Amino acid sequence: MPYSWKTTDWLVSIARVIPSITIGAIVAGCQVGPNFRSPGDGKVPSEFHQTSIVSSEDEPIRGHVDVDQWWGYFDDPVLHQLIHDTNSHNLDLKEAAWRIAESRSRAGLAKSQFFPQVNASVGATRRNISENASQFALNNDGSGAFPYYANGLDSTWEIDLFGKLARGYESALADNWAQVEARHALKVTLLAEVATTYVQARVLQQRLNIARQNLALQNQTLSIVEARQAAGLVGQLDQSEAESNVAVTTASIPPVQQELQTSLYQISVLIGQTPDGRIELSNNSGVLPLLILDKIEPGMPAELLSRRPDIRKAYFDAKSANALIGVAVAERLPQLSIRGDISLEARGVSMVYSDNSVVTTLGPSLRWNILNFKRLKRNIEVREARYQQSVLAYQSTVLKALQEVESSLVEYYRQKERVLELRKVAEVTNRSVDISLVRYEQNLITFDRVLDAQRGLAVAQSNVATAEGDVLLAVIKIFKSLGGGWKLKSDYSVDLLCMLESDKLADNEYVGIVTSVKPAEGEDLDGNLGVVSQ
Repeated sequence: MPYSWKTTDWLVSIARVIPSITIGAIVAGCQVGPNFRSPGDGKVPSEFHQTSIVSSEDEPIRGHVDVDQWWGYFDDPVLHQLIHDTNSHNLDLKEAAWRIAESRSRAGLAKSQFFPQVNASVGATRRNISENASQFALNNDGSGAFPYYANGLDSTWEIDLFGKLARGYESALADNWAQVEARHALKVTLLAEVATTYVQARVLQQRLNIARQNLALQNQTLSIVEARQAAGLVGQLDQSEAESNVAVTTASIPPVQQELQTSLYQISVLIGQTPDGRIELSNNSGVLPLLILDKIEPGMPAELLSRRPDIRKAYFDAKSANALIGVAVAERLPQLSIRGDISLEARGVSMVYSDNSVVTTLGPSLRWNILNFKRLKRNIEVREARYQQSVLAYQSTVLKALQEVESSLVEYYRQKERVLELRKVAEVTNRSVDISLVRYEQNLITFDRVLDAQRGLAVAQSNVATAEGDVLLAVIKIFKSLGGGWKLKSDYSVDLLCMLESDKLADNEYVGIVTSVKPAEGEDLDGNLGVVSQ
């Protein structure tokens, strides 16, 4: 008999189960567990302490300082290129991009739980039933062996009665956002690290130049002493002290060279290259980056809450932990599923596609974990404890962020003062060297005075180079503490946190699962990363 679909029985069965599906859909919006609220920022001050006590001559400018690309305030093309290479090739950033891809897929996995799961099966077996205990009819030959053919579809659909799936999806989305912010935080750290290492390398080059200049000066002095000793004007002691002075300065050069090469190796790794010595800073050797920003306005402390990615990550960690409380609470309540199967089963191939071979199943299934010896209750307590930990972690992150900004500001102001004084010391010491050498040649002072002046000059000039570098390092610390190094796009704005807090953010505005999860070479994962595909 040709196969044809009989719809009457199916329509009756569907009509009977529609009330259950309708009820499930109505109550699906019921989500147990606490709704997320901001974990609280404590008493964030209206302005940074250092900007309020700085003297009038150092008063920072009032206006916006763009921290998104803060390296633009350093007039140094080499630094700009290193920043670009770090963004494009740093392996840690690429690894973080794949962690985001993983979290996208996890969010998509959580979202898929809202929909029916359908499986297809096809099978052909030969069965043999008991001849003595079977309640089925035997074959004509008296045996219980027969072929069995079956193919069909089976599906299950969990109705989210109490928001277990919704809370799980909410947690997965928050985890996805947290991974995005983790990459932003890593980017902030890495860009500051490459700039810091570059400045330190330039300082080391400057210290090498200073050491070599002083070595040349000391060799000239040694020649003068040797000439005077040959003429019988001074004794062997002066020559020995001059030679010792040259040897000490010469011995001070290799450690600086070693430290410089180590810094270059570190830069190589940061930009995704092997540390094989290909990085060279021969151009403008010892010239520090020029800061074209005279004064720095750090903005308002409250802006850190939206600007600093580590604070944003801690926020989403807390949101995820809160949602998991709802998942744990829902585990204690009934869970409703709708199961439906349709298959074609027969003893022969010729009978498979006939009306009499259709097997259908459709109906609800209710599961309620009643006897669990407080296991589910303890799980709720675990989730609540973890949420409280995440709240405290968020508040601690805010405080540490404020402390980092204040510390970097005070370092910047004090280092500027220190540079001015050290430059005066170097200038005075340089004059002392010239005067002492002239007076020594005139037999007005002993050679000890010349040695003291030259040694003092080497120390003073090295201190100036280090202090000038420290000013630039303090500026980098300020930008890092402000969360600079990534762009806060308009659709990734400060208002996002408020929207999340009120749970008004639509799915298609959330970071979730995207069609392609493989980050391209040098892909910029800021801002619009990972919009949910519907």
